[in-house]
Amino acid sequence: MKEKSTGIENYLQDESNSKSSNIEKVCIPENSGDLSEFLRNNGSPFVIYGGGTGIVGGATADRGVIISTEKFKMISLDKEHKVITLGAGVRLGELHNELDKHGLWYPVDSTEQTATIGGNAATNAWGTRSYKYGSIRNFITALGMVGPDGRRIDICRGEIAADGLVFNLENGRFEICDLPEKYTVKNSAGYYMKKGMDIIDLFIGSEGTLGIITDLKLKVMEAPIDIHAFMIPFDSQESAFKFIKYLKTGVIQPLSIEFMDNNSIDIIKDKYPILEGTGCLVTAEIEENDNDGPAFGRFAGFLDKYGLDQGRVKVSSSRDKAGIVHEIRQALPQAVNEIIRHKNVGKVSTDYSVNDARLDDMLEAYDRARVNAGVKSVLFGHAGNNNLHINFLPGDEQEYIKAVNVSRSLAGIIAGMGGTVSSEHGLGKLKKGLLKYMYTDIQIGIMKDIKRFFDPENLCSPGNIFD
Repeated sequence: MKEKSTGIENYLQDESNSKSSNIEKVCIPENSGDLSEFLRNNGSPFVIYGGGTGIVGGATADRGVIISTEKFKMISLDKEHKVITLGAGVRLGELHNELDKHGLWYPVDSTEQTATIGGNAATNAWGTRSYKYGSIRNFITALGMVGPDGRRIDICRGEIAADGLVFNLENGRFEICDLPEKYTVKNSAGYYMKKGMDIIDLFIGSEGTLGIITDLKLKVMEAPIDIHAFMIPFDSQESAFKFIKYLKTGVIQPLSIEFMDNNSIDIIKDKYPILEGTGCLVTAEIEENDNDGPAFGRFAGFLDKYGLDQGRVKVSSSRDKAGIVHEIRQALPQAVNEIIRHKNVGKVSTDYSVNDARLDDMLEAYDRARVNAGVKSVLFGHAGNNNLHINFLPGDEQEYIKAVNVSRSLAGIIAGMGGTVSSEHGLGKLKKGLLKYMYTDIQIGIMKDIKRFFDPENLCSPGNIFD
């Protein structure tokens, strides 16, 4: 076990621009046994630091110990059964590089390739291609964890299920509640709870509050022949979403459907002159497999039927997320984070989503909120899942407070539409107050009881999800 109390600056901040304070030390265990030994003798609260790519302050703390998973780098592939075992510290880019060598693929892929797979599991990450493949939850078959008392926990999907709304374990029992309607939209807010559920799903998305994920197993797939990414300019947001709705009719099945508004284009067009004169953008990815025929031809025919000029559409081969389409998509959140860091203010962004029937209502609410805030902002994100992010770009502390208040008010409006206040990033410390808009006091109370069952001394990531 490596312990550091000085030179720890790289572990004290995440992409939300939140900063840790009063940290006793940073611990870097070599393996899960090393971690267990440390926790058996630890009496301080701790937070888990993975890739530092989170945007809700979940990897930061105002006291205690930071535990880094950076040494958990094990990768073991069972090619025959298409299962890969990974240490929690393996970064997405490293996972993809390994799978590429064997013609395999893990399609649930968050934008930031330096994110760790353990962090993805802890937040139930979705990513751009979740429109077709859903979240990481759909691919996890086993989890290895260490509890706050140092006890090793191994969980395989299919081994332990709730008896209705009760889990009976060797060390006791706890109750859950039935929230099936919460999962009809893309959702990563609070604990997953559903009648008869598998216990592994409780830990996925628990944001480090029930223990530390050290390793996991993922199902993987045969890689497609190719993936084509299409970037289509539109003059207005209205025309862009009219096309998006048509994309979602099932005539063709994209991997992803993404949107960028005119303000988003404005902050990156100097770097990408190809965007000059563009009002807003829709991007979509299409897989190419043996049975489907060429993806380019299928999508080109789709565009023709819709009446779009193919000459305005940019295309990249994107199985490895290379090419101009992905470069532009990834440049936007990076540009937003750079602006926030330069202004030295906190990040304020929405991570809400609704079902298809309420998309127009959501867009109207977003437009009103942005006007009411009076703060510069951009709108982009995963249009396929109606998971659109307003990223406010406050110039000072006063604008930051305005943006926070408008964002919180908007959370209540979206929850009132049956939507979620956190689609993919989790709640962390910055958004834990939004939970009340989506769940009743009784439901939140049950979540807190579960937290107390697994972490009675409140040592695991205190302040994440709820106080």
